[in-house]
Amino acid sequence: MPDVEFFQLSDVGCVRAENEDAVGHWPHEDGLLFAVADGIGGHAAGEVASAVALEALSREMDRAPGGWAVAKRLRRAVYEANLEIYNKAITIPELRGMGTTLTATALVGGTLATAHVGDSRLFLWRDRTLTQLTKDHTWVAEQVAYGILSADDARTHPRRNVLTRCLGRELIVSTDVLTLDLRPGDVLLQCSDGIHVPVPEPEVCELLAAHPPEAACRALVRRAREEGGEDNMSVQIAAVVSCPPPPPKSWWRLGR
Repeated sequence: MPDVEFFQLSDVGCVRAENEDAVGHWPHEDGLLFAVADGIGGHAAGEVASAVALEALSREMDRAPGGWAVAKRLRRAVYEANLEIYNKAITIPELRGMGTTLTATALVGGTLATAHVGDSRLFLWRDRTLTQLTKDHTWVAEQVAYGILSADDARTHPRRNVLTRCLGRELIVSTDVLTLDLRPGDVLLQCSDGIHVPVPEPEVCELLAAHPPEAACRALVRRAREEGGEDNMSVQIAAVVSCPPPPPKSWWRLGR
């Protein structure tokens, strides 16, 4: 398994009364699974949605057949999490309309696999360059892709929080799945929009370059709070110290 230094932190922020974000990590004998979910719905419904998403993710990853590849296990786990949230939302009146983002990453051997829905993000810090690996499922991201909005305008647009895809709103949700070979020295940053919206990427780069995971997580939350802390903020950082060469993709497994 890869040798990974990991830390996570979730903070309610400066404005909201409840923290509707949820973070979780689950070490396995041959790797690490970690995830962030940003709930929506208000009146505690978002908090329920994000918690259900992580509970279902962990449970379904363990239940999946051991011979399945990690990416397939992640996709199925997200499908089951979406179904569970959807069923709760349509049967319990006070939870109606709830949903959540979910970004879940598994590190196995020398390989990463991620399943993603919503606008939480996974970044890779490699060779002093920060790369966003996931794609935001938001109205403004679509406008940027069409060339209607600039990336700078999207950061402050009044509709920047409008999701085009999340767990719990539809019976079936489309899930982005990506894979990547890891290298020693890679740093993975997974966070909710309460972090990546207020903290500019150049500052993120500076903090990742200057600090190990725990200090970097605390510094990112502190900076987000200094910028007003309007949203809940959650961050996970995994620094790859060493890892074996990635096996053939058909061999990827996540141990129990």
